[in-house]
Amino acid sequence: MNKYLISSFLIFSLSFPKLLSGQCLEQSTAYQAGEEIWYDVKYNWGIIWVDAGEVMFAVEDAKWEGFDAHWFKGYGRSMPKWDWVYKVRDTFDAIGTQEQLKPLYFHRNTSEGSYKVNNKYWFDKEKETIKAEVYNSDDEEKVKKNVPFDDCIWDVLSAIYYARNLDFTSYSSEEKIPFNLIVDGKVHNLYVRYLGKEKLEMPDEKVYNTIKFSALLVEGTIFDGGEDMTVWVTDDKNKIPLKVQAKIQVGWVKAFLKSTKGLKYGAITPLNP
Repeated sequence: MNKYLISSFLIFSLSFPKLLSGQCLEQSTAYQAGEEIWYDVKYNWGIIWVDAGEVMFAVEDAKWEGFDAHWFKGYGRSMPKWDWVYKVRDTFDAIGTQEQLKPLYFHRNTSEGSYKVNNKYWFDKEKETIKAEVYNSDDEEKVKKNVPFDDCIWDVLSAIYYARNLDFTSYSSEEKIPFNLIVDGKVHNLYVRYLGKEKLEMPDEKVYNTIKFSALLVEGTIFDGGEDMTVWVTDDKNKIPLKVQAKIQVGWVKAFLKSTKGLKYGAITPLNP
């Protein structure tokens, strides 16, 4: 099992389209409380692909300091049969306002083998400051700091749901779309490249109309940097990612949609039911 395998999918797989500088979300409409989405994650180990893990995303209603909010949850784990090789248990939580999805709070708690991460952010839009508590076991100490921002900025989980609300029809093929993302207490100026629309066949042989993107990744322990991730999302009001694939430093990782429930606009419809 590759270090950061599950969290790399959680962090980068869905943080994609149209997070434009200076343009915040006017209204959130693509999801609702009660939604739950599951993925199978596969890892290229030598010449074979193995069922490496699973990832879940969910939405619940919440209250946060007087705001009507949504509580977004992300959970990833290695498959039990691989725990003896490399045990992964990752949880991500984010709180954002219901109407416009303004980030309010984020917590990442990662346990991957001997590597641990515990990061928390408190977003203060009025003061344009993120209060951050950042810890990972490589550095062995917790860092507390204030991270300034003067534009729309997203944590890795709220960015997923923000992206699903956006209109993709205003872009041309190969157009770059910039966005700001805070990861491990640092703000990254990234972009995705719109690659147009495509019919996608899933492992169960069902075919879907999709929107396709590549993403510029942060260079680090998992990725070499560059546009080494591709994402396919449903071309409908739900905008659910169906497939994600990425090149990592020691192979490839792929994730496929496994199941959904509670989608606001009903079940995803294939072209060949």
